[in-house]
Amino acid sequence: MNAEFFWKMVKKEVERQNTSFEWLYQKTQIPKGTFSSWKNRNIIPRADEAFRIAEALKVSVEYLLTGTDPQKKPSNPIVQEISETVPFFDDSDLQTILATVRAMAERYRR
Repeated sequence: MNAEFFWKMVKKEVERQNTSFEWLYQKTQIPKGTFSSWKNRNIIPRADEAFRIAEALKVSVEYLLTGTDPQKKPSNPIVQEISETVPFFDDSDLQTILATVRAMAERYRR
């Protein structure tokens, strides 16, 4: 498992939920210095600490570790593969995908 990916997912959720790391420190009762140490040293927190982070963000630990949530897996294997790949994309990639999907949806609505 990749600590860099874990922290990227935490950051993504903090931003998506329009909150802050300050809020996350308070909600989890994990000091800012501990978070900084984990991120700077490329460490995934212990299971209980990762659980507190995931619980505060209302996501699963698996989601933070892999980018997928077992509760939300699509039944279509192609859609599943796309959903498992998306967390690795940057904002530019996501905007391109969104534009493509919207264009395709518009074509099918006609």
